Order: sequence, then C-alpha cells, then structure tokens
Amino acid sequence: MPIKLTILGSTGSIGRSALDVVRQYPGEFEVYGLAANSDIEGLSRQIAEFNPVSVAVSDETAAEQLASLGTGVAVLSGQSGVEALAAEDVDVVLCAIVGSAGLQALLSAIDSGNRVALANKEPLVMAGDYVMSRAREKGVKVLPVDSEHCAIFQCLEGHSASEVYRIHLTASGGPFYGRSREEMAGVRPEEAVRHPTWDMGAKISVESATLMNKGLEVIEAMRLFDLPAEAFEIVIHPQSIVHSMVEFTDGNILAHLGVTDMRIPIQFALTWPKRVKSSIKRLDLTA
Repeated sequence: MPIKLTILGSTGSIGRSALDVVRQYPGEFEVYGLAANSDIEGLSRQIAEFNPVSVAVSDETAAEQLASLGTGVAVLSGQSGVEALAAEDVDVVLCAIVGSAGLQALLSAIDSGNRVALANKEPLVMAGDYVMSRAREKGVKVLPVDSEHCAIFQCLEGHSASEVYRIHLTASGGPFYGRSREEMAGVRPEEAVRHPTWDMGAKISVESATLMNKGLEVIEAMRLFDLPAEAFEIVIHPQSIVHSMVEFTDGNILAHLGVTDMRIPIQFALTWPKRVKSSIKRLDLTA
C-alpha cells in the first residue's frame, strides 16, 4: 500500500522538496493533504499535479480565493482548518510550517496518532517537553527532518541515551565564516541568505548565518533525544559532509555522512523504517 501523506507547509522549501521525493517514486506515496499559508498560485499547481483529497489554507482570505477557483478539492480555512487537516488519518504528517504557527497543528497530528516527520524546530524549542511527552503518551513516533537531527537519530538507532557520552553537532559556519569584525560591518541581507552548502528558505538561512540556528538545534536535540545540554558539542565543519556524530561511552564514534540535499533526510523520515533506493546524487568520497 502507498504511504498516505499530508504535508503542512507544502509551498515552502521543505514542502516542495518533499513533493519532489514523491515525484521520484510513483506509487510509493499517496498525497492525501496539503496545507499552505497564502501561496494560492503555488498550492493550485500542487493540487493539479498531486490531486490531494483535502487542502487547508491558514490565511482565510486566500482560502476563499482558492475555493472560488473550483479546483474540486475540499478547502479547509484558517488555523483551525490546518489543525483539522493534520488530524485526518494518514500514515505520516510532514510538519514544515515555519515558526510558532506550526505548534497546534503538530499537536493535532500527534493526538490523532499520526506519525510525524518534523521539519520545523520551533515547536520543540517552545514546548519540547510537552510535545514529546504527548507523543509518548499517544505512542507516536516523531522523526526529525533537520539533517543534523536525522543523522543523530540514525546513529542512535538500537542504542539508549545512557550509552551516549557526547553528541557532536556539526555546523557549516554559514556564509560569513572566517570574516573579520571589520568585514562584517558592511554585509547585506542578500549575502546572509546565500548559504555555502545548503539550499534553504530565507529564515533558516539567516539564522544559519548568525549561528542562532545552531543554538535552536541544540534545544531541539535535547528534547528529541532526552539529553542535557552538556551532552552536545558544536563542531564547525564547512564542507557539510558529516551531518553529526554520536560518541558512545565505550569510546566508539558513529558519524553520518551524505551530500547536502534535504531530500535525503526527508525521504528517510517519510519512508522509515524502510529504506527506499534513491536516485539522488551520491557522496563521492574521493572528491
């Protein structure tokens, strides 16, 4: 049976990458639901291509505009509509709504027993203990989509938190790594979003440029893996080949390596525990 999938934030960077994964595997996925904020043009194209059962638009004016286009798909409106879509019975809900706006929809997905692929870190930064305890209570698996957290998840599979000595969380350093204070004085916003190794949305690119993103990722990882802040060490690794490493109490270290393509961790989170052969470019270790 195909994996029944709902994508919250389908017109954003992660949502578009997820739909690209769906394109690569005809018959592997069924796109049940799509949710966006106000990008009606982008959402309309996705509806035409993927034929979802239901869509939700958090901006109520935009929802009315979409409904008036007569796409033939049920349109849920407002934040309550997004939450209702997240609660509909599917195999996986990909949560990729940026910022605090995604928290309630995430909780709706968990309360309905839907497995969650979590791409937006803000809910865990805001309310991570609450979210994860709710997931445990409902028996729901929360699979991280962030490349670093997906790497840690894979390295930890089959191991307990008590076996962890340290987690090495890698950071590229962003576009300004190595610049002097004087050189930083004249930087422009367009430079901040020009990430050297990852193709991401503007918000996360800016947070990566300031390294604020890495602080948020530590908090996210603490909640996901139930570990204290002292268990994490941040390592600047500009090549972004090692996505993170887990050092165990016996001295062994497991590292996760891969190319810088968000479709890889997205695919892993959507198809787990199965691994599906990918046509995405492979890492060339001799290069």
